[in-house]
Amino acid sequence: MNVLLVYGGKSCEHDISIITACLARGYLANHNVIGCYLDRNNRAYFAEKLSPMEHLTTKFRREMSFILGGRCVEIRTTLGKKRVHIDCAVNCCHGVNGEDGAVAGLLQLAGIPDVESGVLCCGVAMDKYLTKLQLKSLGIDVVDGVLFDGDIDGVVDRLGFPLIVKPCTLGSSIGIGIAHDINELKTCIDVASQFDKRILIEQALQDFLEINCSAMTVYGNVATSPVDFPLTSHEILTFADKYLSGTKGIATGKHITDEYDDKVAEITEKIYTALGFGGVIRVDFLASDGKLYVNEINTVPGSLAYGMWKDKYSATQFGDLLLKEGVRRFDSRQSLSYRYRSEVLSGCKGKK
Repeated sequence: MNVLLVYGGKSCEHDISIITACLARGYLANHNVIGCYLDRNNRAYFAEKLSPMEHLTTKFRREMSFILGGRCVEIRTTLGKKRVHIDCAVNCCHGVNGEDGAVAGLLQLAGIPDVESGVLCCGVAMDKYLTKLQLKSLGIDVVDGVLFDGDIDGVVDRLGFPLIVKPCTLGSSIGIGIAHDINELKTCIDVASQFDKRILIEQALQDFLEINCSAMTVYGNVATSPVDFPLTSHEILTFADKYLSGTKGIATGKHITDEYDDKVAEITEKIYTALGFGGVIRVDFLASDGKLYVNEINTVPGSLAYGMWKDKYSATQFGDLLLKEGVRRFDSRQSLSYRYRSEVLSGCKGKK
């Protein structure tokens, strides 16, 4: 199978995307992988197998383009241009210009099957405020929060302190801050506004535990992973906690009952099914005072969340399952009608 691996992109999470893609090549080892590296300006290049560090020094020269409706990509070669048929694509782009539905839309227009959720799912999940509204409609608990409209006093009157300030469409904890008073709140808003025009402000939970659970479709059925518990010595999980310090693991000193685990899995499956996700996602929860809150949904989780499935599937089994599901969903959509016979154009005869 020819598999297109799309990664990089114009995003604050560009570097994390490179790491995810390098890991994903291992999941796809049974297939012919065509790397599509999007630079920081979203220019597409053919990419050989490289280590994360090699991306810092490699000069990419072989430009790549997508042929709309062609189910193929075009790669510049020394002899001209070469078209390569694509059987399925794997999107490893994190954040805006990738995880937000941009890549899913590009692949849809090109007629290329992909393992990711659709454009709408990705777009909604990328926006933390829209996610909150969707989850509320399903009766799922979320932390109380507001979309900042410039009224700082109104936010404080409604939510009190401490508060957590987030760019609406960013991940990896970038631009997120905790405010304990007005001055800190103003600083956090200034920081978040450098990354997004929409800012979400929420009540900051005290003495909480972060819980993650992944979901994917396996042979047509939704499956959920065991939960894991990211650790941090800070008030919130930071970028360094996630990617630099290596502290992610099972929380100690916390008693997580089987009933709690079952509840997390139940909510994760409900979200995956009700909102129509595909491929693999990760749902992040917060637990405080015996209550579960859904914090966010990741449609392109770091390392594609394989670490949460590794006890059940080998790396290549995991990759094969994602590809089979992507092709199955694509074939199912192809059975739909995209033509409607009308007399609209014939009625426009002679009109400019």
